[in-house]
Amino acid sequence: MTQKALVKRRLDGGRVEVEVERVSACAHDCDHCAGCGSMVQTAPITAVAQDDLGARAGQRVTVESSTAQLLGLAAALYLIPFGVLFAVYLLLGNAPEGVAALAGVGGFVLTLLGVSLPLDRRLRRRAVRFRVVALEEG
Repeated sequence: MTQKALVKRRLDGGRVEVEVERVSACAHDCDHCAGCGSMVQTAPITAVAQDDLGARAGQRVTVESSTAQLLGLAAALYLIPFGVLFAVYLLLGNAPEGVAALAGVGGFVLTLLGVSLPLDRRLRRRAVRFRVVALEEG
């Protein structure tokens, strides 16, 4: 995904600190969708971007973000606990109703604690990586 950003300052190692406006999926046709909260002011995101083009502080640039790996981890974060919940339910389908339900919920909670929470910590450590791909004149 590409976005417009403002270079705040240069860092060493060919990197720059950029301020990226948050992107909204809103089409600004509130009469059709009853409003989505897009009128709420959101703060820009400050991030570090790799800069091989030599952007200067105060210059507007186009940055590209790499989110494929992050999206895969996020999908696993949400899908694994539900997969375990349904797998336990199917495996214990012939068990008494209370036992199957308790085992399903127990498997869900254990997976949440054992897989999802550590995966969530890993996701939080991995920021979206930006790269400057174009400089704007002016």
